[in-house]
Amino acid sequence: MYVEAMAESLPPIAVLLKEARDAYGAVIRREVERKGLTPLPPNGAFVLGALHYGLTRRDIMHQRDQALDKSRALSQLCECGYLHDEPDGLHLTASGRECALAIADATSALTTHLNQALGDEGYSHFILGLMTLIDIKEEIEPH
Repeated sequence: MYVEAMAESLPPIAVLLKEARDAYGAVIRREVERKGLTPLPPNGAFVLGALHYGLTRRDIMHQRDQALDKSRALSQLCECGYLHDEPDGLHLTASGRECALAIADATSALTTHLNQALGDEGYSHFILGLMTLIDIKEEIEPH
């Protein structure tokens, strides 16, 4: 009965997921500002993080159907001095590497905080729920 009453008073899961995703954006913006780095454009953290972990321009542009937004982000990141667009691909500059590390540190700290708040078992269930949603999405929209 309590669980049913609680579920009825919560916002829809889609709203909760969007707000939860925004928590990562907030900690990234705070860390970038704290380090005195140039603010990131929309999708900028995704692009820098992807390059930091070895993805290519093709990998980045292939992710979902946001090519125009990501193309703008690439241009803006070059203008900010975070990226060099060379014939052999995109390369992080020194400040781009610093920003990518700030992004990694911020997201890692938030993930650790979440794990501590939920406990190992709760965190495992949370991850399983997210992975289940991803599986459902991939069934509906195969690559």
